[in-house]
Amino acid sequence: MSEMKQPDKKQETPEERARRLRKLKRRREEMKRRRRKAMILRAVLAGTVLAVLVGVIALIAGAVDRNSEKDKKKKEKKHEEIQVEMESVDIKNIIHLSFPTLVAVPETAFSQEDTQAAKTLDQMYVTVDEFNGILQQLYQNGYVLVDMEELVEKDAATGELKAKELKIPKGKKPLVLSQQNVNYDLSLSGQGFASKLILDGNGKLVNERVRLDGSVTTGDFDVVTCVNTFIENHPDFSHNGARGILGLTGYNGILGYRTSEYLGKTEENKYASRYGIFDTMQETEQVKPVIQALKDQGWKFACNGYGQISYHSELAKVEEDISLWKAQVESLVGETDILMYPQGRDISGWNGYSRENEIYKYLKEQGFTFFCSQDMSDFGTQLTTEYFRCNYRNLDGYRMYQDLYQGTEYFKGIVDFQEIYDQTRPSVAKNESEQ
Repeated sequence: MSEMKQPDKKQETPEERARRLRKLKRRREEMKRRRRKAMILRAVLAGTVLAVLVGVIALIAGAVDRNSEKDKKKKEKKHEEIQVEMESVDIKNIIHLSFPTLVAVPETAFSQEDTQAAKTLDQMYVTVDEFNGILQQLYQNGYVLVDMEELVEKDAATGELKAKELKIPKGKKPLVLSQQNVNYDLSLSGQGFASKLILDGNGKLVNERVRLDGSVTTGDFDVVTCVNTFIENHPDFSHNGARGILGLTGYNGILGYRTSEYLGKTEENKYASRYGIFDTMQETEQVKPVIQALKDQGWKFACNGYGQISYHSELAKVEEDISLWKAQVESLVGETDILMYPQGRDISGWNGYSRENEIYKYLKEQGFTFFCSQDMSDFGTQLTTEYFRCNYRNLDGYRMYQDLYQGTEYFKGIVDFQEIYDQTRPSVAKNESEQ
């Protein structure tokens, strides 16, 4: 066969070849750019997926940790509930201790030139250090503060009083604490006592005290502030937030504030010559936040009478005194159903109150349900459908002296004064000289 003749291949010109090579180069660069974009996109997607996975894992781990922590706390709480067995309080076994204002500076009170005044202060008052020592012993001996008003309740149907079931940790002993005449009497000025309760810059209750040189200092110088600090360090000393009862008189104002109307005048004001007259309206405004702070902490107010007269008296005198208290004290602190008898003297014997007793009838009409009087013979409570009596032992310098040197043993098994009795007291020197 004859060989077929192939068509001649067209030869590309140099210009065509240059164009072809440029086109091929552009195509290759485009492909490279696409591959780079694809790699970046895959990297971003991979990072996002990884971040999501890490977040999910963290959430799961956190939830597991929280659940684990919750389970741990539940187990701990359950363990504590198992460990702390509770028992009901027997109101017949309530101990009620009542204190006076505390001596903040013993050397000022007991070493003053007026020896008779020093002896009086020795008998009537307890020092801050002694009080703190008493709190420590009460705590160590298993006592726990309870709210007296939580011991009884009114029957919803009849309105009659009945015992309320209050439970405290088994082995603990219920304690009611009170303070009498919390007014920071002007007659005690300059003798080593606090001058008032105030709120410091942080809103904390502290006592103000005026030094002999006229400068002012603050600190824990009386019952309220000492108890508050003790509870901060020993929260289990207070059951359900209980604090104590503050018996308020009115003749010198309340809580160190001169709110009594007559203190703003010169007439019948025995303090005017020494202290001048007070701006009673301003004093009234200043005490209000202090009152609220005390209420918020769990402190209760009681009527301690306006002028410290005995209620074992004529009805007309009692009515006048209560009227003054309600007008000048209750108007500031609010209603209270607790009466701490002025001078600690009850209006009746332990047989109980009767509606035939006109003073009791009047006091009930004024809204009082809880009655507290001084009784050193025994701790006593009395519950009827109308009232609850919870007598107290007043713990002052004289009572401590009696227990230490006269063997009265009023506080045996409760507090031992041997280690806490202030050795700078005049009574210590007296006792040593008699031996």
